[in-house]
Amino acid sequence: MRWLSTVAGGALAAVLVAAPQPALGQGLMVTGYADLEIVLGDVNSDDREFFFDNHHFNIIALGKLVEDVFAAVEVEYEHGGGEIALEYGYISYTGIRNLRISGGKFIVPFGRFNKDLHPTWINKMPDRPHGFRDIFPQTYSDVGIWLSGGAPVGTSGARVTYDAFVVNGLGCVDCTGIRGMRPGDDEELRDQFDGVRDDGKSVGGRLGIELAPQGFDFGASGYYGSYDPVNDLNLAMFGVDAAFRYRALELRAEGVLASQDAVGGDLTKKGGYAQAAYLIQRRFEPVVRFSMRDMPGDDSDAWRLSFGASFYVSASAAIRLAYHHNDEKAGFDSDNDDVIAQFTMSF
Repeated sequence: MRWLSTVAGGALAAVLVAAPQPALGQGLMVTGYADLEIVLGDVNSDDREFFFDNHHFNIIALGKLVEDVFAAVEVEYEHGGGEIALEYGYISYTGIRNLRISGGKFIVPFGRFNKDLHPTWINKMPDRPHGFRDIFPQTYSDVGIWLSGGAPVGTSGARVTYDAFVVNGLGCVDCTGIRGMRPGDDEELRDQFDGVRDDGKSVGGRLGIELAPQGFDFGASGYYGSYDPVNDLNLAMFGVDAAFRYRALELRAEGVLASQDAVGGDLTKKGGYAQAAYLIQRRFEPVVRFSMRDMPGDDSDAWRLSFGASFYVSASAAIRLAYHHNDEKAGFDSDNDDVIAQFTMSF
C-alpha cells in the first residue's frame, strides 16, 4: 500500500501547486481548546498526590485550499509543554457526493470516543474511561488513507455513516502493551525490526446508523494488522458503540475487544463504559460513568465508578469536577481513588 499512499499524496500536491495563488488559504479558521486541572490522586493513601496540570493547549487550523480540497491540522501542546506533537494533519477531497477522501495523519475512526469525544471540552468527564488507554490506545492517530461519508436511508431521517482506513498500524517487537505500540511512542521502532520489511498495513473502519427522530446512534468498528513483523504477530480489535439522546438526557456506551498474538501466548483484552448525563437549565450537568477493563494477568484497576458534574460558564467553557472510585481484581481498595477539578474551554 506504500505506493498507493505516495500516488495519493502526489496527486493532492499536484492539485495544490497547479491552483492559482489567490485561491490558496481561503476560509482559513484557527481554533483549539485548552484546560487546567487540579488532581488529587490516591486520596486515601499515604502516597497521595496533589498537582496542577495544563493537560492540553491544542491549536487547530481548518481551511479550504482549492475548490473541494480542504486541510485540517491539530498541534497538541500537553502537560505544560512536556509533550508536543502533531495530533493530525491531513488533506481531504469532498467533490464526490456522500464521500470524503482524506490522506495524511488522522485520528483513527474506531468507535466514537477515540475520534469524536476525547477533547476535554466535549468529554463530560476530565479524563478517559477505563479500556480507552491500554486496550484501544486513545488518542490513536496514524498515517494513511481514510474514506468517510454518510447517506440518508428512506424518508424517516435515518442516516448511514461509514469510515474505512488503511494505515501504517500499531507496532512494537515482542511486547504485550498496546498503548506503547502507537506511532511515535518508540522512535527506535524501525530499528527494532532488525531489517525485517514491514510491508503489511493495518485496515479497519466503522459502520454506523443514526435514527435522528428517535435519538439513537449505533456503530460497529474493526481493526486488523501486523504489529510485530519480526515474530509475525497480529492484532485484531472489535468495538461497538451506542448513544441515545432525548431532550436534556444523554446515554452512551462503548465496548472494545482486543485479540492479540503474543510470543508467550495469545492475549484477549476487554474494556468499555456506560455513561449517563442530564443537562439542567443549559448550565449544570451531572454525569455518572461506569467503566472497566480486563487485562490478562494484571491485578490493577478492574473497574471504575465515576461521579461528576459540569457547570457551563458559557457555550464554550466549563468547570468540571469528578470523583473516581477505582476497584481492583485483588479486592476492594479505595486507596487509589482520585479527585479531579478541571476548567476547560474551546476557542
